[in-house]
Amino acid sequence: MTPTLTLRIAELELDAAVLRHRLLHIPLALQEDCGLWASHRTIGRQALTLFRAVRQETRDSGDETECDQALSRIEAAYQLVHDAIRSLSVLALADLPTRH
Repeated sequence: MTPTLTLRIAELELDAAVLRHRLLHIPLALQEDCGLWASHRTIGRQALTLFRAVRQETRDSGDETECDQALSRIEAAYQLVHDAIRSLSVLALADLPTRH
């Protein structure tokens, strides 16, 4: 795998970890103002672009093992963000008692 592609995957992993942290620590009411949902869409696009780039490189080089590892890293990064959003949705839909 090219060093550039490896670096892009590492950047995606870092971006996903930062977004996950922000999603779980910024109040829901402020998340749109902070651009978190736009960040989620961006990470999704980056992940898809990287999937395609890794598959293209694999076709050229034929190294399936390295490809599988790279695809697993991309999927795990996106899954971090997806799990954070799922946690938020569970909390938002939960019937929590309110304080008066």
